[in-house]
Amino acid sequence: MRWTAILLAIGVSILLVAVIWWWLTYRDVIQYAYLSAREASVCLVGRSDICELARSLCNGAHPATFAKYWWGTFWIGFVFASISLTIGDRRQA
Repeated sequence: MRWTAILLAIGVSILLVAVIWWWLTYRDVIQYAYLSAREASVCLVGRSDICELARSLCNGAHPATFAKYWWGTFWIGFVFASISLTIGDRRQA
């Protein structure tokens, strides 16, 4: 049970970091209406040419001082959280 709690905490923390990092990267894209919030949310979980283009347009005028968001971060957090829930479910059965 201890491992499940640790893995869940790691997974949720990574997911939280991913969402914050995504927001810091894409907030100007949303604010300047290059993409709607709904369209930009796709960039949270995957890579697309539209995400790259919108971010490039915005960063050209307002360069970010931090690393650009990498969508894999979300999936790493998701995997950690899923593993913890799977392990916890198996132990209860």
